[in-house]
Formats: sequence, structure tokens, C-alpha cells
Amino acid sequence: MKFEAVRVNSAPEVLVRKIVARITSGELKPGVCLPSQRELARMFHVGLGSVREAIKILDVMGYIRVVRGKGTFIADNALNPAHQTSRVDSAFEAVSLSDLMKAREMVECGAARLAAAGADEDGIARLKDISRRMEKSFSDTATFYELDFSFHLAVAEATNNRAIYEIVKLLVDRAHNHIAFMHTSLSISMSFNVEKAVETARQIVAYIEAGDGASAGQMMQRHLNIVNDELENELESYELFSPSSQTRRFNHHRDAERWAECCGAAVRKGE
Repeated sequence: MKFEAVRVNSAPEVLVRKIVARITSGELKPGVCLPSQRELARMFHVGLGSVREAIKILDVMGYIRVVRGKGTFIADNALNPAHQTSRVDSAFEAVSLSDLMKAREMVECGAARLAAAGADEDGIARLKDISRRMEKSFSDTATFYELDFSFHLAVAEATNNRAIYEIVKLLVDRAHNHIAFMHTSLSISMSFNVEKAVETARQIVAYIEAGDGASAGQMMQRHLNIVNDELENELESYELFSPSSQTRRFNHHRDAERWAECCGAAVRKGE
């Protein structure tokens, strides 16, 4: 099964762009509290999932601040000219990949532990072969990614658990959609990251062969963190100001009528 990459005109992106437009036009003032996610979904005729994704992107880019127990507010520095709305597409992909990597970490670290308990000779031989081929892929980006994905599938297959294999395959198939982003924005295919990927893969195989599940799981986490660490740096680049470094006062407007006043008649009509 293949997942589609984030589309330019997806519902969350349309919602992000509409809110950003109202912020930059001055219709939404810094400190204004947005309506609940359910109310936003009703106003913009989108699903709650789309609203949640849009809120996450706006938060990552520094346009809003989510205060637990209080609400979602337009950031005090939302009108700072340093914000670049042209980075919305990239921010969407970064957040999407971040969610994917969290899922991969939960599933694949467990898969590595289970593989150490049940991998047979054929499974270990397959893992060794892939890891050796990874060592020779430094100069070929496409080959490196394909071998890395094959390695993760081989670990899952070594668990001898079909359900785990199918879940990992689903996650790896989705990861294919982010190769260009990982290559250009995260520099995963740079030699220093490839070296770390190859070395951690080699150690994962060694721990699986030795039957050391705890170490295999820990090393799989280190392997996945090659992407996670670069991704964290990328996400931080969208937040131009740290929330903890600001003294913020929020204007607590909670009802939909106030939202409509801020956004204008167009929003009252559900645009």
C-alpha cells in the first residue's frame, strides 16, 4: 500500500493559508484566542483531523501558541516579517515525517527486540547481506535509501510475525514519499549520516544474531534517530522565536462571534 505525499491543495494546507492570510492582513490580531477545533472544523467545512494538522503546522511555524487548558492563541510575534509563508509546504512535510518517525520508532524498536528472539539462519543471512551492500552505497543516494528500507523490512521479516511485517511495510512504503525531503532538507544521504546508518545497521544485525533483544532495540532507536535528529533541527528552524523566551499576554476571546468579527464576513459564511 502506498501513501500519497502531502498535496499542495490539501484541506489542512488550505486552512493554514486562510488563517495566515488573516493574520498578515491584520484581521486576526496577536493575542486573539481561536475557537475550538470542533468550531473551526464547522466554520471551514473540514474534518477535525484537518484542523488538528493545520494547528500543528501553524504552531510549528510560530503563528500560534497552544496553551494547554486555555486555548489556541495568535502569537505575539505572528506579524514578524521574518515569517515565510512560502515554507508552508516544507513545514507540512516535516510534521508529516515527524509523525511517521514516531510510529516507526514504536514499532521497529520492538521488531528488533523480537527478531533477536526468533530470527532463523536465513533471516540473519539476509540481514548481513543487506548491511554489507549498504556499505557500498555511499555514492548512490537512490540505492542507499532502497537498501535502508530493505533492511527495515528484513528486520521485521526476521520476527516471523506477519502482522509486524505488514505494519512495518506500511510505514516503510510511506517513508518512500519523503525521500526527496530527507535528501535535500535533512541531508540524510550526506556521508556522515550514511556512515552512521551503515554502522548502526551492522550493530543491529550483530545484536540480533547474538540474541540480545534489548541492545538490538536500543540500536534500532539510534538508527532511526539519524533522521529524528536532523528532523528536530529542521522543525526548530520554523520556530523563529522560542515560546519560553517570550513574555506573552493572551486575550481570551472564546466565542465564535468574536472569531467572526476578527476574520470578517467571509468567515461568518464558512469560507
